[in-house]
Amino acid sequence: MALRHVFVGVGAGGLGAVLALHGAFPGLVSARVWKQFESPDRPGISAERTSVVRLSQRHAAGVSAASSEQDAALRVKDPADVPTDPSHLVAGVGVVPALIDTQAAPDDDLRQGLGPVPPSAPSPDVLEPDLYVGALSKQTIIRARPDHDAPIVGFARTGALLRRAGVAASNKGCAEGWYRVEPEGYVCLGKAATLDPEHPILQLASVQPDRSLPLPYPYGRSRYPTPPLYTKLPSAEEQRLAEQDLSHHLTKKFASKWPDAQGTPPPSLLAHGEMVPRPYGYPILKREFLTGYAMTDSAFAFVDVFEADGRAYGLSTDMSILPLDRLEPVRASEFFGVVLDEQRTLPVTFVRSTSQYLYEGSATLGIKPLRAIAAREAFHVIGDPVKIGGVKFLATRDGYLLKQHPRQVTIEPRREMPKWAKDGRLWLEVSLLKQTLVAYRGNEPIFATLVSTGKDGLGDPETTHSTPQGVFLIHTKHVTSTMSGEAADDEYDLRDVPYVQYFKDGYALHAAFWHDAFGDPRSHGCINLSPADARHLFSITDPPVPLRWHSALSTRGTLVYVHP
Repeated sequence: MALRHVFVGVGAGGLGAVLALHGAFPGLVSARVWKQFESPDRPGISAERTSVVRLSQRHAAGVSAASSEQDAALRVKDPADVPTDPSHLVAGVGVVPALIDTQAAPDDDLRQGLGPVPPSAPSPDVLEPDLYVGALSKQTIIRARPDHDAPIVGFARTGALLRRAGVAASNKGCAEGWYRVEPEGYVCLGKAATLDPEHPILQLASVQPDRSLPLPYPYGRSRYPTPPLYTKLPSAEEQRLAEQDLSHHLTKKFASKWPDAQGTPPPSLLAHGEMVPRPYGYPILKREFLTGYAMTDSAFAFVDVFEADGRAYGLSTDMSILPLDRLEPVRASEFFGVVLDEQRTLPVTFVRSTSQYLYEGSATLGIKPLRAIAAREAFHVIGDPVKIGGVKFLATRDGYLLKQHPRQVTIEPRREMPKWAKDGRLWLEVSLLKQTLVAYRGNEPIFATLVSTGKDGLGDPETTHSTPQGVFLIHTKHVTSTMSGEAADDEYDLRDVPYVQYFKDGYALHAAFWHDAFGDPRSHGCINLSPADARHLFSITDPPVPLRWHSALSTRGTLVYVHP
């Protein structure tokens, strides 16, 4: 008979232990030591894997790396990424306050004449401070109620730990039980979720996306020949079989571009040639040492980087092992829009030319160049253009002059507000002709930036790479999502595109790390944002994605207005 374990961390007494309550033997209680609380951000998971965090931080601060390769961001490879049945959407994803029993007595608190105060019985509705459900799936489903017919409110990603209640709320259609998780919703234990903090997938995927960074993971884009997708750390012979050009390739020393992998040992679970465990929900592949090769236009996100037998490897989010010398590290674009307030508001002018200057002076005293203007630099401008020496200039709020140029775009204040601009409601306005986005709260603009929409302009989205026009609501948000296309002349496979917000079918606002041409149409129809802009908008729009969740769904998300 299988035993059902409920792990209870004993923090108040300082015991540093976990009680294992055996559901099959209610009267039997044994103790085990839970030794892996080194990392405050990953309770129950070892902090051994730190190189990937250093790498992520360094890459996020990197210089712009413009790419001439064509943007690819429309088709969604996995239909589960975008639920199409409205019955699976919950009306709003509210945040339920954490319910934690803060009344437990300390160890030395004794009832007069009765000894220590006994702990209260676990409740299916009360979230415990040291109990977690671990996600084992690409998309571990979180439902509004403990029922497979209940609306989906979100997903957890492989390796995520969600704080949970002490006991199951129900076993309806779920033999191992439905558990309430933070901040709301229920997860069904089984192939997609576990209570075992030592599960190999939880150990290997312990590094979760860092939403404070423009790129939530370290990323790499495939070189040519593209990288093999290994299921284990390959032996020297297996590498020679899979990579015919290996000897010549290694002389190029591409691995030096991944310094954080150098000298970092592989995870102990993989160090001796063990197969990488396959998360639930990914295709079942033949379990040899190699599953195939990456597409030519492909990119991967990594939860770990390390060195084995003198070669650098990365463990991708889908639990594949890739040799890093066959990938180019992705550097985040430095472009970020303009945060607006009452003092510094619209109009704003973005200079898209790389050969313009800022001037000082006046029509009476004369003007002289002050400094070169950075590409896409923004200026708050005031008044109408003025002519000086036959040339039109814009006056900036800081008292300087900006020569008018065809590669400038000015976002003017709206003359009239739409009916939905009220009561402090957040909404986004996208102009296809100007390639701009403005975020409003009510009738007050709070953020402005440049975007890249569909490369076919105002065409029909059904037959061209154009962005749909109209009024939409954001219905699904993913911290990252895979986007791919299989057209004969346009194949691509971009894993973990950051900060994805779907507003109509497969059309979304999202970060683009494969180009740095924001302000020009480039996409297959989605609205491309710089990684920093995408992160900022993701953090303020609805539905909110709770901490440690990977996705959230709602029928009442932020309004998006797309027009010429």
